[in-house]
This record gives sequence, structure tokens and C-alpha cells, in this order.
Amino acid sequence: MTTTQAASARTPEGHRLDRLFRPASVAVVGASPKGGYGLRTLRNMRGVGFTGRLYAVHPTHTEVGGVRAYPSLSDLPEVPDAVAAAIPAPGVPALAAEAAGLGAGGMVVFGAGFAERDAEGRRRQDELVAAAGDRLPLIGPNCLGFASYRGHAALWGIEMPYVHADADGVVALAAQSGNMALTTMLSGRLPAVAYGVSAGNQAVCDLADCLAYFLTDPGVKVVCLVMEGLADPPRFRALAERAAALDVSVVVLKMGRSAVGEAATVAHTGTLAGRDASYDALFRQTGVHRVHDLDELIALATLLAAPRRPRGGSVGFFASSGGECGLIADLADDAGVPLAELDAAAESALAAVLPPYMSVHNPLDLGANAWGDQDVYRAAARAIGECPAVDVVAFAGDAPAHADPLDEIGWTEMIGGAGEAAADLDVPVVMVTTTTDLVPGLTDLARRNGVVLLAGTRPALRAIALAGEPRPPASAMPIQGAPTDPDVRRRAAEILTGGDGMLSEAEAKKLLSVYGVASPPGEVAADADAAAEAAARIGYPVVCKAHAAGLAHKSDIGGVEVGLADEQAVRDAVHRILKRTAATEVFVERMADPGVELIVGGRNDAAGSLVVIGAGGVLTELLDDAAGLLWPFGRDDVRAVLRSLKIGALLGGLRGAPPADLDALADTAIKIGRLLADFPEIAELDVNPLLCRPGGCVALDALVVPGRKGN
Repeated sequence: MTTTQAASARTPEGHRLDRLFRPASVAVVGASPKGGYGLRTLRNMRGVGFTGRLYAVHPTHTEVGGVRAYPSLSDLPEVPDAVAAAIPAPGVPALAAEAAGLGAGGMVVFGAGFAERDAEGRRRQDELVAAAGDRLPLIGPNCLGFASYRGHAALWGIEMPYVHADADGVVALAAQSGNMALTTMLSGRLPAVAYGVSAGNQAVCDLADCLAYFLTDPGVKVVCLVMEGLADPPRFRALAERAAALDVSVVVLKMGRSAVGEAATVAHTGTLAGRDASYDALFRQTGVHRVHDLDELIALATLLAAPRRPRGGSVGFFASSGGECGLIADLADDAGVPLAELDAAAESALAAVLPPYMSVHNPLDLGANAWGDQDVYRAAARAIGECPAVDVVAFAGDAPAHADPLDEIGWTEMIGGAGEAAADLDVPVVMVTTTTDLVPGLTDLARRNGVVLLAGTRPALRAIALAGEPRPPASAMPIQGAPTDPDVRRRAAEILTGGDGMLSEAEAKKLLSVYGVASPPGEVAADADAAAEAAARIGYPVVCKAHAAGLAHKSDIGGVEVGLADEQAVRDAVHRILKRTAATEVFVERMADPGVELIVGGRNDAAGSLVVIGAGGVLTELLDDAAGLLWPFGRDDVRAVLRSLKIGALLGGLRGAPPADLDALADTAIKIGRLLADFPEIAELDVNPLLCRPGGCVALDALVVPGRKGN
């Protein structure tokens, strides 16, 4: 879908939040001449240019802040599109019921005292949700409200910026944290905001509802979300995929990356995939950009909102300082931003404007004489921007808080020259400041000249790296395909329900085989005699392992011996294993040929079925080299994960070794994802190691931990 087609497919008319975000009439309940959220909301409505009908609701006053007041919602001359509740928490559920009964378009509840506080607050929030039902969209409670600059409405309870009301905003923002929403909107570096929402407790409407509404507005190019978590990850996934199809960039700052799991884990994948891994997978697979702080969020939103977005992540960089060029070279490497190789045409054009003693490199030092020279900055930006390998043109300069006046120290000329070049290029021209404090007027100067200003070297380079990451095309979005064959599910269910607790290795491998994941031939043996007989049937060499339900990480307790080449070796190994461990039997298995050892496992939790792929065997925790995929996913997703891992180089055939069968590896991961999705009662699953070779993949060890559904 082209950008024009994407825009034409979006319209806000008829959406359930439209009356709330674009109201013709607003009632502020609890507005008082004494001040508070109600009076401030009345002032904010005027401040953003609201031209509709504005009412105050107060039991005794007939006027508040110059606005006509009525005793109740029912006494208003019309049913309001939007209601702001600035009253104590105990009265809010009844007010919501009244608003819903009248047919109001939506409500904002500012006050605290709900589920965030105590059991009584949770009960009150339940009453509020019941009162709103499916009739009354509601933002909050425990929030600052929202600012719909596009609709010239601000049901916002404290001081707020009005500057966005005078611009045609392209950024929409929704945050669980009201303070972080306000801080972001107050930033002078963020492009114009169309909507800003403080979602609070998200009792009725959550961040996904906000995203769904933002996607109806053809003017919105970037959506920024600040969250602690998602109530409905599958719905968010569908919305993120829709955003990608509409060419709307979604930027997420999610807190809680360092949180430990809610419960102890048994399988390796439970350790590798903390609670946050599912979100990482969800964002990566849907093309959502994940940032780590507000500086990164603002920088990335600024870059993505520019008229010309980066077509990739390769940068051509210049400055009038060799020191700044050296700093950029170091930090670009840290951020994973490649410095483009300049072609002959660019080198020739740049050499023409440099002193003869200066050489052409990337990063390019223009020399101190170029400072303030509009012609040099125009020529440098144009020459670099016309190079086919360059996706972003960037130049650096120090412009901290006291570097003024701008028009006397060269910035007007340098930014002006770069802006003149930017007008003719198909890639963005970016100014990177080396500090995050800026001289007043610098942002406006850059914006007027068509230059994207990114403050702070690390946030700027991080934004360039994220913006340059390839986004999955809509056509590549995975489809779950046909459901699992009923007979396969029946046989798998029999295995899962036949045991008590964690499956033994033999049971786990039997379960995997039902889903098409192969293992070497193996048998369970009760003693050395039985093990020797099994080895003779299987064929030497063999591996001997301790075998018992609930036995995890066997190698850690001396429960595995490999390379057993004859009967006596098997008998001796059995005696040693049974002596060292609590097992009463062993598992004898043919020893596999060499290959690359991976871990492919997963878990089920509230976010869905997560499959983790990484370095396996004894290197699993040592390397911490793993990434997750949220079901459903396809072969391309698996290959993308493998490219991000250190172990991926081995799979490709390092130093003359034959490459592993990547299609077989991808299919194995897909089979494990389907198994997890088919049986949400599986808490954790490990195939570690999964041996990957040119001829396919085999599971050398397996662990399945049943748990409560959705654990």
C-alpha cells in the first residue's frame, strides 16, 4: 500500500472515541471557583482553541470561571459529547452511570482512589467499569486526562502546553504515566503533537484503544506509547500490523525490562526469557520500535516524523571538528550504525570544497575554516546525500545552552546551507548536537530550514539505528495456517495427561515426535544389563543419561556420559550415573554426529506462546545468546532471529564447515511454537541441545514442564 493509499484508507469519523477526542460539547463536573482539576480543565479547553459548547456542573454555583454551570449532567441543555469528572472517587461510579444513561460520548476520570490504592479502590473501579459498560468510553481513572490538539479539546487537569494547538500535529502520544506524557509534550524537540493521552489505570480504555483511534487519523505519522504492560497482546499485535500496513511508525517505551519472573523457572528457557522477552519478540515481529528512555523516544519520533524518513541505517557524517568526527565514529560503532562508503562522485565533490591538505573520509572533517560557511555546508550535505550508499546525512556541532546569539556565531549559515541541500535530497539531513542542552531557538532554526535536529550523540545515533531497521512488510505477516490435525492433538494430550508433573526425557521426546521433532533412537533401561541390551539394539556409540520425571539439567549432577563405544563402557557408565544421581533408571540413546548445538524452547504466559532460540548445550547460560519469537511466526522470522545471534555465524558454515539446514531449524521452531500454542497448560519446554547439521535437526535432550493454563 502506498502512502497515499494508506492515508485514504484512514478516517476518524464513526470511531467510538471520536466524540470524546473531537467533541462539540464538553461538560466539566466538579469545576469550582476554588481551583483544582475542574477549573484548570475549563481553562485548558479555551487554551487549545475549543469553539464548541462548554459547560460546568456544580450543585450550587451558576457560573465557574466564566462558564455557565448546571446542578447535574441531566440538567444540561444537551447531552455532552465529552465529560470530565473532577469529583472525589466515591461519586464517580454514579456519575459514569448517569453519563452512560444519557448517551454521553465519553468520560475522563482524573481522581485517584481506585484499583491503584487498595481493596476498596478495586471494588470502586469494578463499579465504575460496570457503570460505563460498553456504552461509555472512559479514560482513567487516576490520570491527567487527554489533549486532542487535532480536535481542539483538552480534558486535561493540570497546566499543559498550548503550542501544539497551533500546529498540524503528526505525532500521537499515549502513556500510562501522566507525568511522562506531560514531559514528552513539553519537550521543545518533539514535532507537533496531534493527541496526548494520560491513560492512568486503563479501567475501560487502554493504550491499544488509543492506538486504534490514532490509526484512523490520516495526519498521524508516528505513535508513541509509554507502557508498563499490555492487557491484550494479541490485539496489540493486530493493531501494530495494521500500523505497518498504513505506514505509521509505532515507538514504544516499555518499563520493566529488568523485572524478575513472577515464579521460579525450571527450564533453561525460563531463565533466558524473562517476563520482558515476550514484549521484545512482539515488538520486533511487528516492526514496533522499542526505545529505552524519553530522549530516545523524542529523537526517534522526530526522525520518523520528518518529511523524508531514512531509507536504511547507513550514515554519511561531517563536522567542522576532527574531535567530533572521532567521537561519532566510536559511538556509531557502539550503536550499530554503519558509516557509508562514499562513492567517487561524492569524494570528488567533497574534495572540491576542502582545503588541499584535508582528505575525504566518513566521518568527514571539514576543518575549522568551514565553520559558518553556508556554501561549504550546502555542498557537503548535497554531495554526501547524493551518494547511493547514504541513508541519512548527519552533521554535528556544539550548540549548548549559552551558545548564543545564533545569528552571530555561524549557525544560521550552516543550518541554512544544510537545509538548502535537504530540499533537493531524498534522504533526511540531520543535525546531531553533542550535548542534550540546547541554545534557545536552535530547534526552531533547524525546523524552519528542513533540518532534523537530534539532541545528544547517543540518543541521535540510537534513533538512526532504530529508524534504519527493516520493518516486516505486511505481506510477510505470519499466518497460523491450518489447525493441527486432531489425531496429533489427541496423542499429544494423552502424553501430557498421562504423567504427574514434569515429563521424563523419554516422555518429552515422545511428545515432540508427535509434532514432528526428531530425536536419536533411544530406550529406557532399569539397570546395566538392560542398558547393554538396549545399546546393542540401537548401535554404538551411545550416550547414557540419568532418567526420571522431574530431573532437569542432568549434566550438572553428573548424569550424562557420552561416547560409550562398547558393552563394558555402557555397564560402567550406568553404575556411575546411578551412584551419582537419585535416578533409578537410565536412558540409552545413539550418539549423534557432530553439529551446532542450539536451544529451542519456550513457555506460555499471559502474552502468548514464546519460543526462544539461542546457543545451546553447556553454553546456554554462559553466552546468554538468545532471542524470542511470539507465536505465530514463520521461517523468515526465525532466520531474522538467527542473524541477530552470535551462534548464527556457526550455522552458516564458519571456516569451511558445512552450513546447517536452516529450513529444518526454522521448521523445528515452528513445530515447537505450534505445540506450545495448542497446549497453553505447558508452562515451559526445552529442547537443549537441538543438534543442527546439514541433514536436519535432532533433539538430544528435552524437558516439558506442565503447569496451570496461561502460567
